[in-house]
Amino acid sequence: MTTREDISFLAGSENRVRILEALRDRPHRQSDLVREGDLSRSTVHRTLDGLTDREWVVRDDGRFRLTPGGRLILERYEGLESAVERVGEWGSFLNRLGGDAGALPLAALDDATLIAGCPENPHAALTHLADVFTNATDAERFRGISPVVSTVINEAAFELVSAGVPMELVIDDSVFSTSKASFSDALDDAHAFENIELFQYPGPLEFGLTILDDRVLVGAYDDRGVLRECLDGTDDALFEWATEVYDERRSAARRIDPLASE
Repeated sequence: MTTREDISFLAGSENRVRILEALRDRPHRQSDLVREGDLSRSTVHRTLDGLTDREWVVRDDGRFRLTPGGRLILERYEGLESAVERVGEWGSFLNRLGGDAGALPLAALDDATLIAGCPENPHAALTHLADVFTNATDAERFRGISPVVSTVINEAAFELVSAGVPMELVIDDSVFSTSKASFSDALDDAHAFENIELFQYPGPLEFGLTILDDRVLVGAYDDRGVLRECLDGTDDALFEWATEVYDERRSAARRIDPLASE
C-alpha cells in the first residue's frame, strides 16, 4: 500500500477516525466498539482489519489498542482537519497576507478573533482597530507596521502618542509620500513627540501589524487599501510570529529624519 492509499483509507470513512479516537482513550473489545459507536459488527470488523493491517492498531488479549504510530497518525490527521477548517474560514484573510502567511502558525489562530467587514458593517475591522488604539493608552509599548494612510487610525494612534506610550512605526515609501503630501500636519505632530519613532521600509508592505505589549493585531487590506479583516489575539505563537515579522521589517527600514519631511 502507498502512502496516498493509506491517507485515502483513513479519510474515506468517518467511522475509521471515530474508532481510532475511541482507542486513544482506552483499549476496546470489538463488541465495545460496536455498542459505544452504534456501528454494525461488520463495519467495526472491516475497520479493525484495515487499521491492524497498517499497524495503527494491535490486538492484545482480546482488546484492540492504538499503537504509537496510530496515535501519531490520528494526531496528524486531526491537525490536517483543523488546518482545512481554519483555511476555509480564514482563507481570504490569509491570502491577503502574502508570503508571511506561510509562517503563521495555524494553531495560534484557535484562540484569536477575526473581525471582518460585512454588508451590514463594512468598516467593522477599522472600527475595531481604532477602538483598541483608543483604549490602550496604558500600554507599555507599541510596535507597528502600516501599509496605508488612514485618518481614522491616525486619530486613534494620536491618543497613544499623547499618553506617552513609546511607539515605533514602520511605513513604506508610498505611505511616507502620501503623508508628506496630504497629511503633513499629522506627520509634523508625530515628529513633535519624543516617544514616537518613524521608519521607512524600502519595499511595499502587504499588511498591517500592531504589537501592543502581548497583544497582536494583524490588518488585511484589499487592492484599494481598504482594511477588510483584523485579527486580534494574544497567543504566544502568534506573538512570536508577529515579533519576527516586525523585527525583519524594522531592521530593513531606515529611521525617518524629521527634517526629511520638510
